[in-house]
Amino acid sequence: MMNRRRLTQTLFALPFGAALPGLGRAQGMPDFGVLKAGYAQRLKKILAAGELPYVDMESSCNPTRVDIDFVAKNLDRLNIGLMALSADIGEGQFKRGVRYDGLSEKLVAAYPDRFIPIGNGGQPPALTEAPAEFMDAQEAAAVKRQIMCLGEFEFHHYPSGRQVKRGEGDERHVNVPIDGPTGHRVFSLSEKTGMAFQIHYEIEDALLAPLEQMLAQYPKAKVVWCHLAQVRYSERATRYNAAYVDGLIRRFHNLHFDTAFGDSASVYRPSNQRHARIWGSDGGLAGEWRDLLAAHPKRFLSALDLGGDRMDRIGEYDQRHRYFLKLLPAEIQHQVAYRNAWSLLFGEEFA
Repeated sequence: MMNRRRLTQTLFALPFGAALPGLGRAQGMPDFGVLKAGYAQRLKKILAAGELPYVDMESSCNPTRVDIDFVAKNLDRLNIGLMALSADIGEGQFKRGVRYDGLSEKLVAAYPDRFIPIGNGGQPPALTEAPAEFMDAQEAAAVKRQIMCLGEFEFHHYPSGRQVKRGEGDERHVNVPIDGPTGHRVFSLSEKTGMAFQIHYEIEDALLAPLEQMLAQYPKAKVVWCHLAQVRYSERATRYNAAYVDGLIRRFHNLHFDTAFGDSASVYRPSNQRHARIWGSDGGLAGEWRDLLAAHPKRFLSALDLGGDRMDRIGEYDQRHRYFLKLLPAEIQHQVAYRNAWSLLFGEEFA
């Protein structure tokens, strides 16, 4: 019997979709190769109809409340190709001892050509109150091939404007050192398995050096930094601009960014600042950010950032994301929409 370390190291040395000795695939989960074929067929069908599919790499939900059929019907209605819909373990589940929620199994069982099996969201209370147990559960899911990628880990997270309005500001202000024990474990797991993971990491001068150090220490970790150019307090982020991101991209070859951000009028209530800095004064892309996307088109991913309190707004979020995509040259639209996600998931170009 292999120990856990050996199992994890062996995981992605096997052909894609193969079962590990003595384990097999998790009950109810299709072979990854079967999922991949279904994904390709769906993307090509939407393309053949003259529409642009995209892969939403970053959305999450309350797994006890999500209406799976509602989400799937809207994916079809809006010609969204695929969605990585992550389960967030809430307070109630956490108190019952849940450290891994198997929502992905339900999603894939019901709609195997629409949903990407993804790990749980790394957020309070699981990541802050029981980080070792939470990571044990995510690693076990990776070893059993229940997931293709890890979820979004909230290392530094300010409350959203909606949460502040509801009086939830204090409990949603998260600060987990990215270079602490949990950060090292996440980066290491990504290196060992080849699975990508996402980070919510507020853009602030004081936080940049620790992230750069982790990227340098784990060069094979596949990191998706969520919310390109989302700066909630400009006075705390004097170094961050398109030139800085360009430098990161050139130094760290496995660093990607998702493109889930507010529109040009979106204001972050606590700072009263327009926090989506990618927009110009005319409502189009600011020149430096447009040039960055053109220079590195393979490093950016589509994302909606739907959450448990806004799943019913999928149409609105889709419209906003498609407006952004239409501002890109045609070839780059396809690269950002689905090709880059495909490469990140499967290690090959979409054909």
